[in-house]
Amino acid sequence: VDQSRFEVKKTNFTNQYAALYFNRLMLLTKQVKETAKAKWPFIKVIDKLLNVPDDKCVLVGTLFKQVKMRPDVLEEFTKPRWQAEPEKDSYVSEGDSLVLEDSHARIPLKFEEIPGLPPISNLVSGIVVAVLGTNSVSKGEFKVEEVLFPGIPKQQEVPELKDDKFVVLMSGLRIGKAPSYLNLQMMADYIVGMIGDGSDQTMSSKIAQVVIAGDSVVVEQNENLDYAHFSSKKSKNDQSVGKNAENALKDFDSFLSYLASSVNVLLLPGSKDPANFTLPQQRFPRFLFPSAAAYSTLECGTNPCKASVAKRSVLGTSGQNIDNVMKYSLAKAPIDHLERTLNWRHLAPTAPDTLGCHAFESGDPFVIEECPHIYFAGCQKEFSSKLCEGPNGQKCRLVMIPDFSKTASIAVVNLRNLDCHEVKFQSADATISP
Repeated sequence: VDQSRFEVKKTNFTNQYAALYFNRLMLLTKQVKETAKAKWPFIKVIDKLLNVPDDKCVLVGTLFKQVKMRPDVLEEFTKPRWQAEPEKDSYVSEGDSLVLEDSHARIPLKFEEIPGLPPISNLVSGIVVAVLGTNSVSKGEFKVEEVLFPGIPKQQEVPELKDDKFVVLMSGLRIGKAPSYLNLQMMADYIVGMIGDGSDQTMSSKIAQVVIAGDSVVVEQNENLDYAHFSSKKSKNDQSVGKNAENALKDFDSFLSYLASSVNVLLLPGSKDPANFTLPQQRFPRFLFPSAAAYSTLECGTNPCKASVAKRSVLGTSGQNIDNVMKYSLAKAPIDHLERTLNWRHLAPTAPDTLGCHAFESGDPFVIEECPHIYFAGCQKEFSSKLCEGPNGQKCRLVMIPDFSKTASIAVVNLRNLDCHEVKFQSADATISP
């Protein structure tokens, strides 16, 4: 596991996010310009948005999406809770618009109805692009004819595997909230080879890695937090929450111990876990799991996380980045959002605009520099998978990992050929939470 890539060594909450956007633009501009010059060799690529000519040209910069229905962050402080707007699944509307900006200036973009041109609804803030079009001085906008993204990065060549090796992907265990642990126990027994027929046990013996991608522990809130400012209510609530958290962590420790005794386990924090809120989320301290920590097969990773299994690159998150992209863009299927981030070469383009992240002073760790062999997003409503192929022979298995507490299913990827399938666990006595 590459722990250093997403590790925050020093926290400084006085930093501004301008440096992060600038570093992202610098890291991706070279590739975008090279691709633009190769595709449009006879059209000039403008270096700065300050000097945009009137004739047809190519501009390079970072997109900023002006979302008409975007919630006002100040409402949380200026309005009572009962008057606040409820959170929506999507904020996309026909009134949205795009602006292109670099470190010098910004210019509004006008998207014409041209075949092949992506609609504004498919794009989000934070993407580094090259746009082909004409500057309209009278209207103060740039008429876009074509958009070019950084594209899928190069992929490291790896030796072929003669035998099957599997990676198991799971998320959303939500231990501490599920009404029944029977599905969870069935899944654990399946992985360690205690249940199933001969073919299932053969597959279990060839599992090289188990990845738990977020939302493993959920702490129940028994009291109404609207009344938390009353000292008696707050004290009672704190005691209850503390006890629930302790019990949930103990149960999860037992589950991890059972798995780690047989297979390699990589644990990522998620949005509901007791971890920091902003991306990248840092590793769980091993002392939270005293029993499982005794096994060297347990490794706690960051979110996002990059790892290598059988010399295959595995990259993914616990799903916050894709969930946020879904709120501000549209797609035919949820997995299309995951594929777009690979084509945009960025794990979390909407950070820090609508997704919390650390204000990095140098570099942008969310830039995808190398095409992974497996690229996943955890805690999704349902399982989906797709094999994405790049122009230079890249092959990447995209996986939307289902929320286990809602679907009782996991994803299994064969490292030999990148085939992927879903495995469901549900008994007559077990219930699935809504």
